[in-house]
This record gives sequence, C-alpha cells and structure tokens, in this order.
Amino acid sequence: MKIILHIGNYKTGTSALQNFLYKNRQKLMEYGIYYGNTWKVVNNHAGLAFGILKEALEEYGLLSCCSDLEELEEDPYITASKIRFIAESRGARIIIISHEGFFADLLQVSSGLDCCPGKDNIDAVNKFVRKRLKELFPEAKVACYLRRQDLYIESMYMEYCKVPWRDYEVPLEFSRFMERQRLCIDYYREISGWKEVFGENVFFREYEKERLLNNDIIYDFLYCFAGLRIQDINKLDGSNISESNVSLSRDALEHKLAYKINEPVLNYLYKVYSEFCPDIVKYGFMQQDEREKFIGQYIGSNRQVFGEEGFVSAAIPAVYTGLTEEKNREISLWIKEMAEKFK
Repeated sequence: MKIILHIGNYKTGTSALQNFLYKNRQKLMEYGIYYGNTWKVVNNHAGLAFGILKEALEEYGLLSCCSDLEELEEDPYITASKIRFIAESRGARIIIISHEGFFADLLQVSSGLDCCPGKDNIDAVNKFVRKRLKELFPEAKVACYLRRQDLYIESMYMEYCKVPWRDYEVPLEFSRFMERQRLCIDYYREISGWKEVFGENVFFREYEKERLLNNDIIYDFLYCFAGLRIQDINKLDGSNISESNVSLSRDALEHKLAYKINEPVLNYLYKVYSEFCPDIVKYGFMQQDEREKFIGQYIGSNRQVFGEEGFVSAAIPAVYTGLTEEKNREISLWIKEMAEKFK
C-alpha cells in the first residue's frame, strides 16, 4: 500500500487542503484513496503529530516546554495501526496522512516564544519525529510544500498574532518576534535531515501560485502526489475551495497589538471582523532593504533545493501606511458591540 505523508509546511495552504480531503473522504475512497481517520482533531492528524512530539519531549526531558499536549495527543503506534487497519479493510490503495507541523516547526509553535528550547534541542526533537514517522510508516512517500522564507515568516507572524502560540502570551511587535522566534527556515538543511531518514522518497514543491497546477494547492497535491486526473478532481466537492485559514486584516492586527489583546472571544471577533473585510491586502512587515538582506541569507540553501533560480520571484507585499484614527475607532466600536453579545 502507498502512503503519502504530507508534512506541511505551515502557511502553504494546509488548512484548505486538509478541509478538502476530510470533506471528500468518502468520494476519495472511490479512487482507492483513504484520508486516514482522525480522532481528537477533526480534519488533520494533529493527534498523531502531538503524540510523537510528546514522546520526543519525554526522551529529552523537555516535557515542561509543552504542558498541554494531553488535550491533543494520541498514542502514535495505536493511531498508525488503526489507520492501516481501516484502510486495508476498505480496500484502499493509498493512505494520506497530513499535518503541517511534521516538517520542522511543531515544537516551536507548541511551546511558544517564552518556553521554546534552544536550537540543539529543536534539532534533536525534529530528528526524533522523522525517525518515529519512518518506524510507523516505513514505505511512506514524503510530500512537502515550502514558501520563500520572508513570506513564510511574515505569514507565521500573522498567524501568531491571530492566536498566540501560548495562551498567556500577548502578541509581540514584528521586530521582537523576529528576535525570539526559532523557526527552521534553512530548507536545504531540513530537507537533508528528511532524506537521511526517508532516502529518495522525499519530494518538495514550491508554494507559489504560479508554480501550482491550476494555481491551486488541492489540484497540485492530488495530481502530483495522489495521481488523480484533473477531470477526477473536478468531480470532487469544492475543488475550487478558497483559503480556509483566513488571515487578520492588517488594520485588525495593528489594533490588536496596540491594545495587547489575547483573549479567546476577542481573538475570534478580530478574525470575524477580518472575514468581512472586502479585500485583505497582503501587507509586508519588512522594509525593502531588510527583505533583500533577509532573503540573501538563504539564496544558497534555496538553490540546493529548487535549482539555480531558487524560488520564483514572488510579488513583494504592499507597504502598510499605518492604522488611521478613523479605522481605529471603527474597529474599537465593532469589537465592543460584538463583545457585548457574547456576555
């Protein structure tokens, strides 16, 4: 049986892809594709990911870094065995396992900025995760999408501001986030670690709209990795699904930072406000010279992954001019009015 292990990365359309696979899990079985059962988390394999992470943290005495794993983690061996059993009993020829944290940054996101251990411990945990996945799925074909480092880290910052990585953290300004984050963005180094374990069964694609089949992550993944024809993908429900994990509007983000907000109901309301914005412009957080310098650090690494041209030249995000007084009042009044309804 063929196993596709989709390892992420974060911020590469994973929510849209996972929602689509879960929504179409019965129809996919008509093509012999089983999207592995999920238990504690509905649409992806977070339970498996956090179960392996817990094992790694216990191995290295780092469990205090992530104190709330019990809410999500599942026993990795039991979960993998259940997935295989169900797939075989249904006559599947392909199993898809998906979680965006497998690639390299699960520990960093789970522990938060305050509790994240040093680089050596991160490397040790990531190595443990790769080896454990190999033990559970030795025949797996690893599939991953990667985003240019500046765009990835800005998108991760947006996600961090939407729901901080730990409940007690108040979102930091971008410059302070950059100083403290430990995201793994030397892609060649991380890919080399995956190839040490899975050999040549490791496949990486660039997450850039122009490089995706039909400019769409769902078409690209199902065609390139699951072998479905375009006409078959067209028959599935919502194959033109839009982005599932909506970003905060930049005005909402700046308002949230200004008032140091991190409270579940208010976090939700900022997200709802952003969903009603007619057009969320993708503003950047780096100045042009900062961006060029930052990208320059990874040119060699990216060429090793994607060839001489490295990443395709993605559009540079627009320059944000600041939160106006009028917009500040508008958001404050809207949040206050909606919060009253939740009391």
